[in-house]
Amino acid sequence: MICVDRVEGEFWLVYKKSETPKKCTLGVKFPNLKSRFYITLGGRRATELYNYILLTLDTNRIEYSMERVSNRFLVKLPWSTGLAITLFLLTVYSNRKPLTHAPILNKMLNGEMPLMKHLTRMIELALDLTDHLGEIGRNRLVSHHSARTVSKIINKLISTIKV
Repeated sequence: MICVDRVEGEFWLVYKKSETPKKCTLGVKFPNLKSRFYITLGGRRATELYNYILLTLDTNRIEYSMERVSNRFLVKLPWSTGLAITLFLLTVYSNRKPLTHAPILNKMLNGEMPLMKHLTRMIELALDLTDHLGEIGRNRLVSHHSARTVSKIINKLISTIKV
């Protein structure tokens, strides 16, 4: 379980590349690589988001390590960066064009995002909603239904605070 209070563990961004764009996946794992995914996104969005996230990390000079295992790219992230990326993926989950929210990741990583303390609680809300609905799956901690619902809540908050 991801808790926004600092706990032991590492965030991993996992990108699975495929010759068929619809079969690409992107997800976050915590506290280690053997954990289930917190959230996953698939298709062309996965590739767009993965490339954008790496570009943003490089632009902001955030250190990370990367391994390639077959067609999977494993990116080990600093704790606060992993938390921000998890929240970013949850934010864009319900959007067909996720890069419309691209500037938000920069604000999150640079500590410029208003109400960030409250927004990170949405990560736990998605977990709790999944548990409440009884939709806990074998591969991910947050169900599709819960991720979409919480994503829409986050998007409404962001539009309200005009970020």
